[in-house]
Amino acid sequence: MNYSIGLWFLARLTGLSYFFALLSLYFQIPGLIGPNGILPANDLLFRATKALSPETALWALPSLGWIFGTSSFALYLIALLGIVGSLLLLTGFLRPIGAILSWICWLSFVNIGQDFLSFQWDTLLLEVGFLVIFLEKPSLRPRPPGLDIPPLLIRFALTFLLFRFMFSSGIVKILSGDPTWADLSAMTYHFETQPIPNPLAWFIHQLPQPLLKLSTIFTFVIELLLPFALLFPQPKVRLTASLGFFSLMIFIALTGNYAYFNLLTAALCLTLIENRYWPNFLQLERIPLPWTPVPWRHLGSIAAAIQLSLSFPMLLATTGLIPRVAVPIFNSWERIFAPWHLTSGYGLFAVMTIRRPELTLERSSNGLDWQPILFSYKAGPPDRVPPQIAPFQPRLDWQMWFAALSAERGQLPSWFSPFIKKLKKGDPEVWNLLPYQPHSSGNDYLRLRLDQYHFTTPSERSSTGNWWRITPGPVLLVLPPETSR
Repeated sequence: MNYSIGLWFLARLTGLSYFFALLSLYFQIPGLIGPNGILPANDLLFRATKALSPETALWALPSLGWIFGTSSFALYLIALLGIVGSLLLLTGFLRPIGAILSWICWLSFVNIGQDFLSFQWDTLLLEVGFLVIFLEKPSLRPRPPGLDIPPLLIRFALTFLLFRFMFSSGIVKILSGDPTWADLSAMTYHFETQPIPNPLAWFIHQLPQPLLKLSTIFTFVIELLLPFALLFPQPKVRLTASLGFFSLMIFIALTGNYAYFNLLTAALCLTLIENRYWPNFLQLERIPLPWTPVPWRHLGSIAAAIQLSLSFPMLLATTGLIPRVAVPIFNSWERIFAPWHLTSGYGLFAVMTIRRPELTLERSSNGLDWQPILFSYKAGPPDRVPPQIAPFQPRLDWQMWFAALSAERGQLPSWFSPFIKKLKKGDPEVWNLLPYQPHSSGNDYLRLRLDQYHFTTPSERSSTGNWWRITPGPVLLVLPPETSR
């Protein structure tokens, strides 16, 4: 059995995932983590140096920011280096330099990006990218698909990663005790309440409830049952699992905006397809031999062993079989490698949101006439078509979704205060994250309201042209001009 063609595609699509992640972040750097951004990376490194010794801080937050600095120019440079690495990995040139460069640059941003780079797919990219470094023979030029058979431990680590990701995503829905997953109504809410819906989400939300409940069952089958097909070596069984996982990723990608998450997970699914099931033009005339046992191959096996030693206890902790505190050795081992994000716990939508609160920001020159401060992609004007932005990710718009959920519980996230202050001040780096620049100085009133959003029904949309029905909510705060002085 030979899975080398799927592994070749994994390397190329991981490079593509890095490319989308870094290019998307590139244009948001100044406003998010630049010196005048919402959460400046420089402030984080300064606090780390103050709390720890400089040497300890370097290992606690490994990042090229320590070397290049954290000015906007330096952060741009790190992103550009990562983009170059992603293109090398995508095309197969200079292996493994492209994979190493991409991984180091993305690690640098994840460690200094704070709230804005805290999504599960950000660490998933690092975990996959770490294994991809050792996936292919070192070489200056690209090689056709299927010529490299990586070490057995690398292949096993990738398969276990896919098993862990899928099964964890299913089991957390059960363990959370969330009633919408228990009564199969979760998907009747999901398309309306997800962070950034796209146009198709509106249409899927209108489907009859029995069909939407059937899609919940479909999700459970794929996430809870199909992962165990990976325990069987038969190629047809693994092909079935791959097609099931792949169909779920396609469905999520078609109905939402989840950055490069679906692309990267679909790439992992391809590693389950045995070479015989690929088109004839990709088939090899002769079966490739495994690598010559050179130090790079052994290094890859060691890397996979370290990753597996971290991920097995992580899965047991996620399922609740063994609490983390019950395994002191694992805790110390995990602390050593935690800054490098070699593994992570996963579990998307463990608790389904059943309401859609939205934070509405408004400004006024006189405190009477209010104008909305629009965001580019989050739900806003009722007649604006939901966007299709993936595989790129507007990270401020995403965090506004979480901020609204926190506000409904009576608390705003810590990044929100500096965000508001910089808006009032008129900082151009932060305003550049929004579609429109202010027409006046920072001496305006600013108001924050918590509204409720619902998809319109087909009849409402037909008569009004609106995609959203908005119920105005309470005003959470009003900042007069004096607070900006």
